[in-house]
This record gives sequence, structure tokens and C-alpha cells, in this order.
Amino acid sequence: MKVSTKGRYGLRVLLDIAIHQKGGPVILRDIAARQGISEKYLWQVINPLKSAGIVNSSRGAKGGYMLAKDPVRITVLEALTVLEGPVCVVDCVDDPDGCERSSLCVTRGVWAKLEVAVKEAMKGITVKDLADQHKDDQTKGNFSYVI
Repeated sequence: MKVSTKGRYGLRVLLDIAIHQKGGPVILRDIAARQGISEKYLWQVINPLKSAGIVNSSRGAKGGYMLAKDPVRITVLEALTVLEGPVCVVDCVDDPDGCERSSLCVTRGVWAKLEVAVKEAMKGITVKDLADQHKDDQTKGNFSYVI
């Protein structure tokens, strides 16, 4: 499994919103400037997050984006599933009929265990965890958003 730019940027967007939404809705242009990401590309990231109910938007002079739920309830697994699709290490784990050898394949068990471990790890990290890490890094003088 390889996380694409869309998935990486999506987590950065969620983190940025979590950090800055205390002042009200966060403007996409401001996120783009802080993150060094094209505003045009961010539209491709923010729309699926909005459709999935992870972020809300509001229009008008004081409009922008806010998290639709508490950051402690938004996991990396949820965000990446929305942006990347299902987490799948090897196709035969989720679709055994896709491989004629799946019922006999010893290594399929390895891939299944690995997929469970990856999903559990991503389920165990929330946007709040990322925001807390950012706060700790900021206190130490490290301002990187790189995840």
C-alpha cells in the first residue's frame, strides 16, 4: 500500500483545520498558503472529506471549513479510506476469488495479518493526536507538518 499525494495532503488539511478552526471557519486559500499546496489541488482533497461528513463548509464572508466532528473521533484510517479507497495490502486478501491460488497460498495469511496491523495502527491515530503532536513540536521549536 502506498499513500498518494491526495492522502498525504488530506491529512495535512485535516490537521490544519483542527489547529486553526478555533478562530472560526478556515479558508481554503489560507490552508493552501500555510501548507504550500495549490488551492486548485486542495479542492480535490476537500470535496471527498466534505462528502464523507468529515468536514463542513459554510459560505459567505465568514465562511470556510471546519471539522464536522470532534478531532478525537476522526482517525487516519477513516480519512485515508475516504481519500484513497479501502486499505488493501494485497488484492487477494479482500477478494480471494480474484486469485486461483488464494485457498492454497500460505503467504496470503501473511498479507492478511499485515493488513490487519496496518488498519489497527491507522485506527489508533486521530486528528487530535496529530494536533497534539503539532503542539508539542511547536513547543520544542519544530514547526513541520510532515506526517
